[in-house]
Amino acid sequence: MDKRLKRVLLVVAGILSAELVWLFGITPLLPLSVVDVSGISSLDKAVILALAGISPRSSFVTVNVETIRHRLENFYLVESARVVKQYPDTLRIRLEPRKITAMSLALIDGRTRPVYFDRFGVIIKIGNDDGFPMLPSSIPLVSGLVFSEPALGVRLPGMFEPFLTSLARISAAFPELLTAVSEIRINRKTFDGFDLILYPVHSSIRFRIDADLDEDTLRHMILMIDVLESTGGVSVGDIDLRTGTASYRE
Repeated sequence: MDKRLKRVLLVVAGILSAELVWLFGITPLLPLSVVDVSGISSLDKAVILALAGISPRSSFVTVNVETIRHRLENFYLVESARVVKQYPDTLRIRLEPRKITAMSLALIDGRTRPVYFDRFGVIIKIGNDDGFPMLPSSIPLVSGLVFSEPALGVRLPGMFEPFLTSLARISAAFPELLTAVSEIRINRKTFDGFDLILYPVHSSIRFRIDADLDEDTLRHMILMIDVLESTGGVSVGDIDLRTGTASYRE
């Protein structure tokens, strides 16, 4: 083989070896060159990185995706986090924000203030301060809750989660049904559990239902109001739908 060709091959082999050493041995130890964060525009990227424990010296080798995910999901505004490392120097973080499902009122420092929570019962906003995405008009008012010390990140008792999950589903699929209700009151039972009292927007009739709120119940409520108002001859104060058969009292 020609000596010149041998020298060229040796040079090429040396360059490739150096590149492989750089790519596999050095680059993963250097600070991350790309950290992509998305999902919650109201949170500054620097805040997210601080929550995740990522510093300017963090590298592909030193970051742990499960640790980062756990730290981010402990933050009250984050419902879930997806963290992916891409070799050799890239980290991508995708956040799923908690969404407001309902609001209530609580006495805080001598003042009555709105408290907003998500479908899991996690408080994610207190008051009507700026800096939060515009809230939809269909967010229902839930009364009857007792807050000992309301604070961001505090979770309501687990017994309310199925109700709030149903509320979130109805809000997403049938928001017009919730606009017909001005208030949903939680009525705690003497020993265990609770039922609900619905207060329609344009009627003085109150509807008592069990804790399993669904869109059919809301449609039934609206239909009964229309029927009673069209007859005009029956004075009704409360309607009980808990047994499957409507009963009422004046």
